[in-house]
Amino acid sequence: MIRLIQRRLIIPRGDTGSFTIPVQGTVENGNVAVFSIYDPMTQKTVLEKEVTFTGGEETFTIEFAHADTVNIQPKKYVWDIKIYKNPQRDEDSLLIGGDEINSYYAAFSLPVCEIKEVAQNV
Repeated sequence: MIRLIQRRLIIPRGDTGSFTIPVQGTVENGNVAVFSIYDPMTQKTVLEKEVTFTGGEETFTIEFAHADTVNIQPKKYVWDIKIYKNPQRDEDSLLIGGDEINSYYAAFSLPVCEIKEVAQNV
């Protein structure tokens, strides 16, 4: 079960589920929220999820499929959510930039995301 306890996110490896978070400020049609999990040791992103807004939302949901986390090494990471206006994409439709209008935790230390190993039935 994926859990968000205050700012601490716990994800059993390979689990499916979601969490909902309130929008900070105002979002417009076409704005994009990017949820990212980073490895603080390597400074690399291990997972990104995007949500595109239609405008006026008060909350948004980050959803996880089995494939999103099944191959991530169990350990502690950090996470953040950034909101972009006028997102720019490359030829493969991957987000490569835009006008960042909000970072949820930029003014604070990034919150912890724990990827937990799960017992396998044999």
